[in-house]
Amino acid sequence: MHHHGSFHFSEIINQLISNIAPFSGLILTITACVLAIIRLYLLDLVIIPKAYSPQILQSLSDGQRRSFVNHHVAAGTKILLLVVTAYPLLAIFTGHATPHTHFAKGSSTTLGDVMIVSSQIFTVMYIFELFYRDKVSPISCAHHVGAIIIAQAAVAMSINFDHESDAVFEFLICFVWGAFDVFAELWPHIAMIIYRIHNSNHLLLSRILYMTMALELLGTIIETVIVMWLFGSLWDKWTLSLKVATPILHVLFSAAQLWGAFIFYKMGKEQQLKYEKDAMVSPGEEC
Repeated sequence: MHHHGSFHFSEIINQLISNIAPFSGLILTITACVLAIIRLYLLDLVIIPKAYSPQILQSLSDGQRRSFVNHHVAAGTKILLLVVTAYPLLAIFTGHATPHTHFAKGSSTTLGDVMIVSSQIFTVMYIFELFYRDKVSPISCAHHVGAIIIAQAAVAMSINFDHESDAVFEFLICFVWGAFDVFAELWPHIAMIIYRIHNSNHLLLSRILYMTMALELLGTIIETVIVMWLFGSLWDKWTLSLKVATPILHVLFSAAQLWGAFIFYKMGKEQQLKYEKDAMVSPGEEC
């Protein structure tokens, strides 16, 4: 019996990830409805009006208000995903669990069930942003569309596992991909919320924006190392199409993340220059 995570991972049987996988469309629909209700009746009517001053909210244009709300939706969803998926991810990739291991002792819910539901929450989060925001950059649009298609293709392949010899491995490596994507992209949402709240505190903003850039870079590097290590350790498991497509897709996703890091660098630099300009105008003031 092997005792190394990579060997254990490669020995997982190619089978249906979860018995609820065929109902993923229904799960997606319910998740979208729940998110819409949360946005309409909790965020818009209760949380945001009570959490922020009227002056802050009135200073936002309609497009900025939508972006502000979306950052809350995305940040909240990503925190939920990190909490919910931490155990399945660690249990499968560092332990000896499989997608069919029970989530808790005495529970009928499996790790695979949690992963399927998480993948649908992940998908709805990006669909919501594409439909709700006034403006989405071409790079963000390409990233979100790619993430949605890959997540749903992985679920579809897992349902059709008897005709897809690498279905379970594709789903699991996509899950790792998604986990790093969620982790790396959480900080930009928090940074942008702070950017809107403290838009006159240039020193604070420059530090937060530079830190966000650094976290994006670090996340991309760690993601590349782990995903490519898993991809290489399972080389014999992949079909030719995935041997070609996976590195290409990873390069594209990494490029989108690096572009995001560059944007935050520019924003941080802009705030730093504003702070230095203010310091020159008022040398006696302390920030």
